[in-house]
Amino acid sequence: MAHVALVVRDMTTSVHFYEDVLGFERIGEVTEGPPAEGHPRRLTRHPGSGLTLGIHEPHRRSGDRFDPQRTGLDHVAVTVPDRTTLDAWSTRLAEHGIEHSPVRDAGYAEFVSFCDPDGIAWEMWLPTPD
Repeated sequence: MAHVALVVRDMTTSVHFYEDVLGFERIGEVTEGPPAEGHPRRLTRHPGSGLTLGIHEPHRRSGDRFDPQRTGLDHVAVTVPDRTTLDAWSTRLAEHGIEHSPVRDAGYAEFVSFCDPDGIAWEMWLPTPD
């Protein structure tokens, strides 16, 4: 996978969430279009997983939030290496005031679910060993 591009309602809020809460690191910024119409796209990479995000505001705003019931993306899951790390993510989310599920056990994985400021659903995911 090269990257995931996210359209957000507010760049400042989303960049804070992904960089300060989830620990993504800025790797670049691109302005698309002519200077008068340029729309910045922040590129961030998570150092633990290598997942790269392109975060940008839309050219035309709809004002709506993410809805996992529409056709398209349901959620994004990031694998963690062990239960200690999964528990640490639960603690980190709580420390930042991010509403999240308790650690859930689905039989094939344990995970913590939460949403970004636009309602995009995320999971920290620990697969159950075979």
